[in-house]
Amino acid sequence: MTLSLRAVGRDASDPGVALPSDRRSIPLDHIEPNPQQPRRRFDPEEEAALAESIRRHGVLQPLLVTPATTRPGRFVLVAGERRWRAARKAGLSEAPVTVIAADAQRRAELALVENMQRSDLGPMERADAYQALIDDFGLTQAKVADIVGVSRSTVANTLRLQKLNAEMRQALAEGRITESHGRTLVGIADPVTRHRLFLRMLTGRLNLRQAERAARRMLTSPRPPDVELEHVAERLQWRLGTRVRFVGTRKRGRIQIEYRDPEDLDALLSVLLPE
Repeated sequence: MTLSLRAVGRDASDPGVALPSDRRSIPLDHIEPNPQQPRRRFDPEEEAALAESIRRHGVLQPLLVTPATTRPGRFVLVAGERRWRAARKAGLSEAPVTVIAADAQRRAELALVENMQRSDLGPMERADAYQALIDDFGLTQAKVADIVGVSRSTVANTLRLQKLNAEMRQALAEGRITESHGRTLVGIADPVTRHRLFLRMLTGRLNLRQAERAARRMLTSPRPPDVELEHVAERLQWRLGTRVRFVGTRKRGRIQIEYRDPEDLDALLSVLLPE
């Protein structure tokens, strides 16, 4: 029996080529996670639901594994880590597998293709997976694009997200900003201006078009005269979860704190006037 994924290359080392394989059932504790697994976040609720389904119906689609070359009798997951995790959670002792021959590069390629075909990887997961293929195996952006079936510009734009700082990457990974928002932020070279727009995205609920307009205004407007006050305003916005503005100077002025409804006001007062 052979496994055949969508053809994405021309030579036998490509993951789209049919690979020699065999089907069997093996103990789950003989299977190890794939170190090249691109998915970093596993939803606990989805995993619990899948475990309940497996508890009732078993593992309906075999896991894809390859022998661990230095550990006889052990196998490394190529694809199906969520099913493997859920099967263990469901209390199964073994599961059906398809065993193929795959080196580290092929494991990484297959894992990326499988995840992108079955469910959406987060943008940072995709960026990190693309970068790993480039760094670990010397692939070009064009080759990575060929493997996953997207354009080279798509790969390049996704890789640019790695220029975001840790706070922005985390917000993107958690879905608090979108991939398009992330690309807009990457296009702003000045870190202060970039961070100001990032906070507006978080607290101002900007859609993509509004974020792009705000970015253009920030890029064409002079920097505020008191950058230190801008930093303080950003910290307050992050702490309070709403827009904060300084009007005036350090010598004299006022602070404007925005709220949109009674619930917003109650949330602000609970922070500003803790019992």
